[in-house]
Amino acid sequence: MSLLADRRARMRYEVVGVLRGTLEISAPARVKNISGDGALLETSAPLHVGAIQVVHMTLGGRSARVTSRVRHVAPIGQPPKGQYAVGLEFVCPPEALTVSVANLIADAQLD
Repeated sequence: MSLLADRRARMRYEVVGVLRGTLEISAPARVKNISGDGALLETSAPLHVGAIQVVHMTLGGRSARVTSRVRHVAPIGQPPKGQYAVGLEFVCPPEALTVSVANLIADAQLD
C-alpha cells in the first residue's frame, strides 16, 4: 500500500493493472439548435466523440433527461474562451421531449 493511502481513516487498496471508471460532471451548456433527433450545444467542456452523455433539458416548462451520443465536437473562437460546439444524437428520446420539440418547431413556423 502506498504512503498516500496510509493517511486515510479506512484502508484503501492500490489498483494493479487497469481499472476504468466514468466521471459525470455537470456543466452548463447553451442549446444552439434542436430537433427530435438531436441538438447542437455550446459548452466549455470538450466532450469525446462517441461518448454517451445524459443531458438534462427543460423545454416548454417540462424537464427531461435525454441519453445522447456525442457525434462531433469543434472548437469555437480562440483560447482562452475555450468554447466548443458539440453535436448530440438523442438515443431513445422521451416522447415528451419529441412532442415539445415538434411544438416548438410548429410555433416557430407560424411566426
